[in-house]
Amino acid sequence: MKYIYFILVVLFVTSLNAQTKYFETNIDETRADLAEIGKEIVAQNVEMTPDQATIFWPLFDEYDKEDHQLGDKEVEILENYMLNYYAMDQEEGSKILNDIMQIRLDRLNLEKEYVDKMNNVLPFNVVGKFYQVNRRLNLLIDVQKAVKIPLLREPE
Repeated sequence: MKYIYFILVVLFVTSLNAQTKYFETNIDETRADLAEIGKEIVAQNVEMTPDQATIFWPLFDEYDKEDHQLGDKEVEILENYMLNYYAMDQEEGSKILNDIMQIRLDRLNLEKEYVDKMNNVLPFNVVGKFYQVNRRLNLLIDVQKAVKIPLLREPE
């Protein structure tokens, strides 16, 4: 739990910076930081036997790899949003919105796929706790993005 508090402090400090430097996002740095400590946070918060761990961690690594690929796509979309921020037209804006919605759907499907896989081979308390911890980490990332990515501009 102490790492979750650490992440909250990091997010708060960087959010203050984001308010003054709206377009200077460091999403890649945030993703790298969270990836580095994310596995440790899961390990500290999801209790399991050694036998369960030998089943869980390879599944976690597979999930994490696929989730990271979705994150790469999302970063590309957000970079496109930032590049087109001042010249956003209906077509480009709709494409970006649809792409972001697809990423959210893909991520939800990925979570469901791996929860189902884990439920087939692990007890519910391990799977459920993993889902809860993972969901909280994703919410922290979402807060970070919300602070750093500006809302659409009003039409001129």
